[in-house]
Amino acid sequence: DPIAVSDGPERLSYRDLTRHSNQLAHHLRALGVGPGTRVGLYIRRSAAMVVGLLGILKTGASYVPLGMSDPESRVHRVLEDAQISVLVSEDILGRGRVSFNGPLVRLDSDRHILERTNAADLASDVGPDDTAYIAYTSGSTGIPKGVVALHRGIVNRLAWIWDVFPFKKHEVCCQRTPLAFVDCVAEIFGPLLKGIPLLV
Repeated sequence: DPIAVSDGPERLSYRDLTRHSNQLAHHLRALGVGPGTRVGLYIRRSAAMVVGLLGILKTGASYVPLGMSDPESRVHRVLEDAQISVLVSEDILGRGRVSFNGPLVRLDSDRHILERTNAADLASDVGPDDTAYIAYTSGSTGIPKGVVALHRGIVNRLAWIWDVFPFKKHEVCCQRTPLAFVDCVAEIFGPLLKGIPLLV
């Protein structure tokens, strides 16, 4: 029941966050998303962004963050290079700005579909050496290059953070970096896995 994530107007309890992300995960599974699949995440920084992240990871797939302020040409290059099979976005963002031929899941305007989807936890056999996400750098040549991040690396970093910078009761953690920047992973999962409210 405690608040897990808020972005000002929207506040999600851990129960809400679990339900919404499970529903997204089941919907993505129905679209063929699973281990080895790469799902694009093109979304503004919000509580819905966290739902999108968790929903993708719960399928066993890896997420590929797409920069909201990136030029259209870069976004298209990343979509093509990463071989994105499904794009999770929002209605206002998914129309016009980015052309994508595969399935587009809009967390806002598809809410009525997602709300009718199974909300049970999904079984997963993802291991430490499976890919969690692929972040694209600018590349020394100016061409974006994907850097693969494994679940093992994320868990190791979180363990270090919890040891060196332990959270205290009644603290709130601010999520401030863009989704495509690697530090956002620790900013999001560090507090959430310790029961600390996340303010986006």
